[in-house]
Amino acid sequence: MQMKDVIREKRRACGFTQEQVADFLGVSAPAVNKWESGTTCPDLAILPALARLLGTDPNTLLGFHQNLSREEIAVYANEVAEIARQGDIEKTMELVNKRVKEYPLCGALLYQMATLLRGIRILFSYPEEKAEEAWDLAVSLLERAIQCGDKNAADWSRYALASIYIQDEDYEKAQELIDMLPEYQSMDKRQLQISLCMKEKKNQEAAKLLERKLNGLLQEAFLLLDQLAVVAVREGENKRAWELADYSRKVMEIFKWNYSGLTVSFSVAMEEKDGKRCVEILEEMLEALENPLSMRDSILLAHQEKKEGESDFGNQITKALLDSIEKEDSYAFLRNREDFRKLKEKYTSS
Repeated sequence: MQMKDVIREKRRACGFTQEQVADFLGVSAPAVNKWESGTTCPDLAILPALARLLGTDPNTLLGFHQNLSREEIAVYANEVAEIARQGDIEKTMELVNKRVKEYPLCGALLYQMATLLRGIRILFSYPEEKAEEAWDLAVSLLERAIQCGDKNAADWSRYALASIYIQDEDYEKAQELIDMLPEYQSMDKRQLQISLCMKEKKNQEAAKLLERKLNGLLQEAFLLLDQLAVVAVREGENKRAWELADYSRKVMEIFKWNYSGLTVSFSVAMEEKDGKRCVEILEEMLEALENPLSMRDSILLAHQEKKEGESDFGNQITKALLDSIEKEDSYAFLRNREDFRKLKEKYTSS
């Protein structure tokens, strides 16, 4: 937060007018107004008195504190996401760099900006060179977040980097980061908070927390089922793999979004290198994405707020999926198939 914003917010929190602040400090009201507009700054000699008057310290006034609240980070994240949606990757990276320069040691901000950049690269279409720049910037921010002194941000960043290294087949680096992560914690702060809300009859808040926790558990179960199905194919247990895929489909029906339920079947067909079946499942997936239902339509997520850009999510996933098939080596056996080319033409020409 800039000095002008700190002064204005602290003054209002104290219930002072600009004129009162001016009287207390022996300056003019226009001078205080200029401080709050950012036209000028207070003299260094007056900073200690101004800080005491506003119930803060000079470091806070000067913006030297490196941490931001969750709300402030969310504002910055929304700002970056909006620029990204407008299709300007240069401005997106400029804004990210600007924010992290303002708070170079805020681990939560570094992690959030890196996560946004990773998502942007997947969901939006940018020139390959610029997309790679965004990816490299995301990796560098994660590396910085590990060193920031914020344990939670460092652990989340290690997790994200390990995922990237696994994808890049740099297994040694991935294992190093995994070894640094804490073991699974059985204690769950969320459950205590849920219990407290239930006791205090804060029903809306309790419902939101319950839904978020359940959503996380279901998503984790879905990921495990996907990986179990792939392992089953590798073990030669193809029948079991398809049974797991069918079970996953039923699990994801809870969310009323057919696309997610089909992805495990697609993973199994990919592992079997069954091109015909891959294209058939892919066609079902793309049809499901044409009319994606909001997860909020599920009875399990009835209290969640609709996210901005959710209505276009299906189109974004369609494009990202087709782009991945065109670029990634694992999909090479699909690219020359006539049925895949026809399917791609149907969804890229519309």
